[in-house]
Amino acid sequence: MQPFPRALIDRSHVVVDANLALEVWAARPAEQLVGTPLATVLGVDPEELAAALATGNTGGIRLASTAHGYQGTRSSVVIRAVRISGGHTIVAFDPELAAVGERTAALGRRESERLQLLLSASVAFAKTQSEEELGELLAETARRAFNATASSVHTGEPGNYTLIAGENLLEAEWPKDAEGRTTPLGGVVTVQSPAEADEVAPGLGLSGVFERSGVSAVIGVPIIEDGVLYGAFACYFDQPRKFDDQAVPLAEALAQLAGQVMLRLRLEARLRRAAMLDEVTGLPNRRLFDENLHQTERAHADQVAVLFVDLDGFKAINDTLGHAAGDRVLKEVAERLSRVFRQDDMIARYGGDEFIAALHVADASVALELADRARAAIAEDFRGIPTELNITASVGIAIADGEPGEQSIDHLIRLADQAMYAAKRGGGDQAVVHAVER
Repeated sequence: MQPFPRALIDRSHVVVDANLALEVWAARPAEQLVGTPLATVLGVDPEELAAALATGNTGGIRLASTAHGYQGTRSSVVIRAVRISGGHTIVAFDPELAAVGERTAALGRRESERLQLLLSASVAFAKTQSEEELGELLAETARRAFNATASSVHTGEPGNYTLIAGENLLEAEWPKDAEGRTTPLGGVVTVQSPAEADEVAPGLGLSGVFERSGVSAVIGVPIIEDGVLYGAFACYFDQPRKFDDQAVPLAEALAQLAGQVMLRLRLEARLRRAAMLDEVTGLPNRRLFDENLHQTERAHADQVAVLFVDLDGFKAINDTLGHAAGDRVLKEVAERLSRVFRQDDMIARYGGDEFIAALHVADASVALELADRARAAIAEDFRGIPTELNITASVGIAIADGEPGEQSIDHLIRLADQAMYAAKRGGGDQAVVHAVER
């Protein structure tokens, strides 16, 4: 059965691939079509075609009368186009269907539906603002495109992918490696029945995994863009499924569209985070600290503590030695605090000579211990700074039991700030705890 007439063209609108339906419609074999300008194949003015493709009208662009070899007919044609990576564009043709017969018309409608799905997905994906939002949209689009029982989207870094959208019906039974991580399958995967699963990945016992999970068929595709593997998506079926010759290309096209958006989202995230780093110390600034604190998952600890650190005597350094010397001190303080606090603790420059840290602690004694270590580190001599201009730190501590919500986090920061001022009023170079009842 012949699909809808379709061509893959490059930036110059030259055909680089053609399907069988286009060969029939153009009355030329694919080897003659490849390398030929699309305008020549259609029999239209090259400028008219270029203008039509440049409009970005994905709903369909009607061109003037075209000449082609099928039964010696001439007809108008509607083209639908979607750009993919590498500067290539997929172009499908919707000629007057009487010229190609009812059989091709039925197939054409099917091909047109798939192309329209890709066009709609391209527009919808481009509007997403986060990987989670993109994942939800990709999972639902893939599930509907393949009429699947369920679908899942997994993203992250190589070797550490997590489910961000949908439902992985195989997760509970899937084999784990020696370190307890899910055993990955590379490349495009199509399994049309549980028995076929063992052929796809011998030695893993996947037929049993499928049967115990109630899954009969799967199609899975990696999400790759510019050679970077961002993750994968999969569709699951509770009945054996025969995938036609367009299933894998459709899944790959969806993955490709998602990969392009994933690249954009991660670049934007890197730029956004770079804009939220303090220029002097390299630590997160107040905005990034607040964002991280609200979004982070709570570690396995009983309490959350916020430490507000203010430098005693810093103004004298700026007034006496200048702001350049003051910046060097701030940078050194940041390095000392980074050595004192633990890898999972969040620290930031909160403004001026103020630093802040968020810790997951077992009890108040741990927070006090870390505060005292921070004070001791800051009290050490600074190279190039006279000893009479000594620097110490006043530290305010606020502790909350359980995981605070956004409002209580802000409240915790304010209480730590108040405790810090209490430490200053008490003469500085000390830590004061403001306990919070929850």
